[in-house]
Amino acid sequence: MEETMKQRLILLLKKKHMTQTEFARHLGVSPTYIGAMRKSMPKDRLKVVFDLFPDLNRDWLLYGEGEMLMPDDTTPDLSKGYVVPMLPVEAYAGNLQLWSQGVQLRDCEKVVSPVPGVDFGIRVNGNSMEPEFRDGSVIFIKRINEKAFIPWGNPMVIDTENGVVLKMVFPPHNKEVKPGCICEYIEARSYNPDYPPFLIPTDSIYGIYRVVTSIRQYSTY
Repeated sequence: MEETMKQRLILLLKKKHMTQTEFARHLGVSPTYIGAMRKSMPKDRLKVVFDLFPDLNRDWLLYGEGEMLMPDDTTPDLSKGYVVPMLPVEAYAGNLQLWSQGVQLRDCEKVVSPVPGVDFGIRVNGNSMEPEFRDGSVIFIKRINEKAFIPWGNPMVIDTENGVVLKMVFPPHNKEVKPGCICEYIEARSYNPDYPPFLIPTDSIYGIYRVVTSIRQYSTY
């Protein structure tokens, strides 16, 4: 039987030797909060959980995928990962197109991806996509053919002439888009409600990259 988030949360507290009462105090809720949980918890409380346990594997808590805790060993284990270029933070002020074309990839730091089939690793800058993608975490991305199909509603790295952003992508104003139809704009939305959505002209986009996976700690090579 598949574990629920509540069951995984209880396992986490046992691992961390923390009582449910102590945990509830950190969340600012009643000690009976975990017992009353249904499927999940609000995003603001998830953020508290991830802040409280920085080594917690987000995918494990939310989806039951991977190990409970992220490894703290910074020595790369190549038997468990795949080495890809890690784009520098400065790439946010430029664009991925220059890197994806180029000879300078050899100068990039290398990072170990936990999954195959990715093009780059890139660090998340800012909190607009929290709690799903925390500031400072690393995402692994794969370019898609946006002219053939855009998986609307999913988080994407959008490479534009004004820089690189990580956002959920939607058709403008919830417009229904038929397969093969290219919109003049795409709507970029944040998980964090403090950041309003905005439109990106498609003719300003160099490329769109699917987020394959993310990690909170990473190994270099």
